[in-house]
Amino acid sequence: MEYRKCNMAAIFLLLFALTALLPLSTMARKRHRRFNRLVADAGAASPFGVNAHIPTTSDFKRMYMAGISWARIDLTWDVIEPKRGLFRWDIIDRVVMDAKTYHVHLLGILGYCPPWASSGPGKNYPPGNISNWTGFVSQIVGRYKGRINYWSLWNEPNAETFFRGTVNQFIQEVFIPAAKAAKAANPDCRIVGPDLAQLSRSHWSVWLNTILKRAGPYIDVISQHCYKKKPGDVLKALDGKRHFWESRSVRSIIKRRHQADKPFWLTEVGWRSTEIGEKKQAGYIISLLKGIARRPWIKKVFIFELRDSPGLPGYGLLRQNGSPKYSYEALKGFIATANGAYSSNEGQGR
Repeated sequence: MEYRKCNMAAIFLLLFALTALLPLSTMARKRHRRFNRLVADAGAASPFGVNAHIPTTSDFKRMYMAGISWARIDLTWDVIEPKRGLFRWDIIDRVVMDAKTYHVHLLGILGYCPPWASSGPGKNYPPGNISNWTGFVSQIVGRYKGRINYWSLWNEPNAETFFRGTVNQFIQEVFIPAAKAAKAANPDCRIVGPDLAQLSRSHWSVWLNTILKRAGPYIDVISQHCYKKKPGDVLKALDGKRHFWESRSVRSIIKRRHQADKPFWLTEVGWRSTEIGEKKQAGYIISLLKGIARRPWIKKVFIFELRDSPGLPGYGLLRQNGSPKYSYEALKGFIATANGAYSSNEGQGR
């Protein structure tokens, strides 16, 4: 009798222990999910990004190691649908999976017509048929709904290298139709634009003023590219005082169009180490970031670029073989000290 009592007591104790473990397992899973959510929220709030074209898995690892939470990537029509109805989703599916693995948020660049859809002899002409263009936008935005929620509709349309057409053509045949298609495919997506090249000969100020005036309601995040000799020149071009013979600053045009309440992202900026040296490149990037930190109206900055490109060497934080330059290590250190302050502002810049 005593033996059976001991056995029963042991069984009850074992059952109690197993029951106690179940809530712990559930709590552990909840903590894990909560941790992943916090990482994602911190990344969304972080202002630090890079231009990465179509990044490799190794590129994403480098971003993760440096604390870089955003990547601006090329999801161009001519690459993804080179022939009508033939989609190369495999290229982008891998990028999207890597981004999730390494907690990197994506800003996708759409644009550039494949030969079968262009109105001219190159990919930098407006689409020959707007419905083909909007059909592509609908497909890609819908396919990656919830995984890519920020989209740029073309790149530097005021530069003939990327777009051979007028500002009116861009607004009516490219931007507004694509914005409508993107929002229909994913009402929660955000349109980032117009990603103009801030070059005097490209009439960027006229383009920005016109686009904000006529297509402003379709823009959620205002964006601009700015390359200058020194960091102070970039900051002055963005919001500094100008002489009467100089172009207006980006900030003044945004205010003139009554859209200063929208987030602003600097989606391209950088210096070539092949021209100024690797140490000076690193110093310029950190100096720029310190200046941007004193400008709360600038929500994000995307350094051009993560890795040196064969056709445009020197801009990368990494050399073409993937080895880090001084600029990569400097940015990594800067982010390590700055990211905590930014991540506390959940959802900033959305």
